[in-house]
Amino acid sequence: MDETDLSAQRTQAGEDPRVPQADVDEGRPGGDPVAPGEGTPSTVGVTAAPVGSRRRAPGVGPVRSRRTFEALRRSSARGRSGPLTVTYSVQKSWSRSEVAYAISRQVGSAVVRNRLRRRLRSIMAEVAPSLPVGAYGVRAGTGAPELGFDELKVAMSRALEKAGDRAAMSTIAVETPE
Repeated sequence: MDETDLSAQRTQAGEDPRVPQADVDEGRPGGDPVAPGEGTPSTVGVTAAPVGSRRRAPGVGPVRSRRTFEALRRSSARGRSGPLTVTYSVQKSWSRSEVAYAISRQVGSAVVRNRLRRRLRSIMAEVAPSLPVGAYGVRAGTGAPELGFDELKVAMSRALEKAGDRAAMSTIAVETPE
């Protein structure tokens, strides 16, 4: 075996192994060229949303609770018109209505289903002020995407009317003792 003695001290290198200073980006000059202003600085990159964007109707919100979904499933107040079925559940203590949309994959691709859901949401936002407060379940069948907006609106109105009539009939039947 060959052993060599190595010095533990650094040797003076003739050239710095780093990139020469002439080729290095100097970056920004140090210090702030402008004195800081007084008061609260203005926000950068944050703007207020334009009026009307991503705004929900004040009288309609999404169904979120499991109890509400169960109440809709148990409810007999259903109305059907064309490819739409609307289920209604009375919720007297609420300040606004809640709506759930059920659109099967058989209706079409995700693009078709989302477009249909947006159209149904728009219709519900229009008719919400005239509806009784409660939970609504809107189910769309396979023929719904083929309907025009006005036809869809008529079908929704008829289904809502039938569901409301059945809800009224069921509360009358419950309230009258025999």
